[in-house]
Amino acid sequence: MFSAEWSRIAGRDLYTLTLIGAADGSVEEETAQLIDEALEIIREEGLDKRHIVRSRLFTDSRENRQCASDVRRAALVGPWRGASSSFFDARRLPEDGRVRLDLSVLAPHDPRAIKSVVEYEPAIAPPRFVTLDGLVFLSGITDMTPGLAAQIAAIREGIDKSLAMAGSAIGQARLMSVFLAREEDPREALGLLDRHFADCPVTLVLTQVGGYSAPEKRIEIEITAGAA
Repeated sequence: MFSAEWSRIAGRDLYTLTLIGAADGSVEEETAQLIDEALEIIREEGLDKRHIVRSRLFTDSRENRQCASDVRRAALVGPWRGASSSFFDARRLPEDGRVRLDLSVLAPHDPRAIKSVVEYEPAIAPPRFVTLDGLVFLSGITDMTPGLAAQIAAIREGIDKSLAMAGSAIGQARLMSVFLAREEDPREALGLLDRHFADCPVTLVLTQVGGYSAPEKRIEIEITAGAA
């Protein structure tokens, strides 16, 4: 299964493709095939795979999320590396589906623009953020402090720190995507997000997922913003 969409962000074209595997072979083989297919589609669209700025994985289980994430980390390396997040959420997949891959590619004003990848210290599976052509793409940020309210507060601190490192701030946000654990009340979450992100100038989009890399995590937030 394949779909794609174009959007505009700060005057730049952003191409996002979605592929769902056929559940053939192992999850690792399925994920590797999806990545290969995605890179070929990017080439056919006349885009540069070095301009991949974000990837998301959705799988049918926590175990398969880890397997797929490991393959992605090994395959999308160096200049192909982008901000990333991963979830398990069987409801997003067809009945026999195991892996869904979303890849976003930016078409910069200057096709010679070079992407910068900034890692956490020590490095972990997702980078802290990537920057390209005056935009910063933060990987999804989570926290394991007990309680949804405490996690949102801690995530806001992490977002502010990463944006500052990129020469940006929440007031320069262009996109805000929120992924909430299905057991949580989205109305409560929206109220807490309004409180902690009152100065964020964009409409947030909240969607619910089955879960994350650890059961303690209740919410994950991605930010895309203007950068110096």
